Amino acid sequence: MYQPKKWWIGLPLVAALFALAAAFDTETIEKDIGARVRSRLQEASQAIDNPQVAVNGRDVAVSGSALSESAKTEAIAIAGRQAGVRKISDATTVIPVVKPFVFVAERVGKRVTFSGNAPSASGRDKMKAAAAAIGAELADNAGFAGGAPQGFGEFAAFAIAQLARLDPGKIRLVDNALSISGQTKTSADYENALAAVEAPPAGAVVAALEISAPRVSPYVWSAARSGEKIALAGSIPSNDVRVGIAAKAAAIATTAAVSDETHVGSGAPPGDFAAAVAFALAELGKLTQGKVVLTDAKLTIEGAGRENVSAASIEADARASLPRGFELTKAAVAAGPVAPYIFAARRNGATLTLSGYAPDDAARQSMLDEARRQFFDVGVVDELAIAKGAPNNFAAATRASLHGLARLAEGSAKISGTEIILEGTAFHEKAAPDIQSQFDRALPEGFKGAARISARTVGSAVDAARCRQMFANVLSKARISFDADNATISADSIAAVDALAAAALRCKDLDIEISGHTEAGGVEEVNRDVSKRRAQAVIDYLTKAGADPLKLTAVGYGGAHPIAPSDSEDGRARNRRIEFLVK
Repeated sequence: MYQPKKWWIGLPLVAALFALAAAFDTETIEKDIGARVRSRLQEASQAIDNPQVAVNGRDVAVSGSALSESAKTEAIAIAGRQAGVRKISDATTVIPVVKPFVFVAERVGKRVTFSGNAPSASGRDKMKAAAAAIGAELADNAGFAGGAPQGFGEFAAFAIAQLARLDPGKIRLVDNALSISGQTKTSADYENALAAVEAPPAGAVVAALEISAPRVSPYVWSAARSGEKIALAGSIPSNDVRVGIAAKAAAIATTAAVSDETHVGSGAPPGDFAAAVAFALAELGKLTQGKVVLTDAKLTIEGAGRENVSAASIEADARASLPRGFELTKAAVAAGPVAPYIFAARRNGATLTLSGYAPDDAARQSMLDEARRQFFDVGVVDELAIAKGAPNNFAAATRASLHGLARLAEGSAKISGTEIILEGTAFHEKAAPDIQSQFDRALPEGFKGAARISARTVGSAVDAARCRQMFANVLSKARISFDADNATISADSIAAVDALAAAALRCKDLDIEISGHTEAGGVEEVNRDVSKRRAQAVIDYLTKAGADPLKLTAVGYGGAHPIAPSDSEDGRARNRRIEFLVK
């Protein structure tokens, strides 16, 4: 039913509807104004850091940290120019400007601590993200400040990322100049850290770098050689040292590549490590194959030597050139060939000294046996060393040398490489040219030689007693032997016959019977003939030397006068003899 006098009863409802609509419109307007103001302020990011906008109706309150007074003024102006804004309330503060702008991040374990100055919130967010990326627990004690150069956030994020390889570690950024220090965990970390700082962000510079390689113990470096190939391994103190070592290794390898598996590590022994490695490489260059190992300050060298290189020569090198504080503890080096290859035999009085080299123990024994067989009246002193490098026909050359020297009363024979020098004094004048001729014929293929032979003065004549003594002295030490034809003096007995000839020349006024003897057995007539022909062969030799043949008589007794039983080879050999009877 219509009641016109009660219209006022609906007014509260209408008012409520109008109020609700107004409130709805106000909230929409506030959101719209706030969004537009925030967007414009964020676009002007250099004005206010992390701007905060509060809207009440059409009134706007702006707060946050302005980077400067001019930035603050610009930010308020930007907010005031937005459509629908009636009034601006300024609640911003101006952060201080610092010069230089310094930021520090330090890592210990899993914790990273920021200190110093932080730029805008966006830059700080990049720095925090960099710390999170390396898995660090962050303690952010850096304060906001103005004055950061453009790109400072990127610079700082790059620097913080380097802490991933350092523990402990520290980065310091002063404006755009970066300093990094710390200890790497692995050799790979060290290498990667050095590589990373080679390419900092555009505008940043690396002002200081003190990154330590991981500590290594024991500290081992090595180089191995196989043919011309060199393989390097182990630890070295720095990349500069590595470059120098690689260059020296390349010089040794000549035509082959150098394999370098070394890594930088701290903990090198005190002293000049680079010089010690250089010495080791120089010694490796003297080996055909082998290995040098430096463990802390102790060096070992093993392998096979080149020409004139042996363990002894390497030990001598170490004493002379290894840096102070380092020592050679092992030199297991097979001696290389010797050049020139030397052999010497010197006859001095009753002594024959052999020196120089022999290829092996068997060759040395053969040389000693030859000397004892040729030299009937001396003691042999062995000073021979075993060494590789003997030229072809070396054994024949030593025999020729000894054969020639055996016919000298004193002198020497020397071999150097493929040259032989024989010099000394013959027992008598006629022997000198014969020795020269024999020496020339005996030179083996590939050798050349020279003989410088003089002769003893015969001396004054002696009486019968002295003559007998001289012959006895020779025959007590030498047994005159003959070749298979039974009447040719063997080469091994020529030296003794030369000595007998020298004695006979001093017995020139005496009659001498030279008798030949054989062992008993067989046909005695044959034995007498053989024994006389042997005696005559001796006379012929003495006559050729200058003895008077009219004073010499050959007699053959066969086996009639044995001096030992003929039931053994030694006894039979003793019975086969030449005797001198001075009348």
